[in-house]
Amino acid sequence: MEFLTNNPLLIILLGLLVVMMIMSSRGRKKMMEQQAERERLLNESLVPGVWVKTGVGLWARYVDTDGDIVILETADGTEMYWERSMIREVGDLPFAPELDAADAVTIDDEEEPVLGLDSDPTDTDPSDQSKH
Repeated sequence: MEFLTNNPLLIILLGLLVVMMIMSSRGRKKMMEQQAERERLLNESLVPGVWVKTGVGLWARYVDTDGDIVILETADGTEMYWERSMIREVGDLPFAPELDAADAVTIDDEEEPVLGLDSDPTDTDPSDQSKH
């Protein structure tokens, strides 16, 4: 006892250590509750056909879940298998509206030259001279 009465700084440091441990455990508990709530909301919003974003930035449609494996479908219809923990966000596709088959873009066989890279440098067309 004499050691503790002669070292009040040690008592203060031990008290601070106990308070810090209590505060840390409360913060950790609160963080775990928030994580569980986010997981619950994510699970409720996962219905077939909804767009999801993975941890690596891939947007795909949710198809089904088999245990910890989630089946996602890309815009071209390819199905992929992902770990459930990779799903980060559920929501609408942020960059493009839904497209029907009638809205699909068709590619012509003959494409326009890009920046003149497809043209022959020895080709001298008088209409090109007026553009320079």
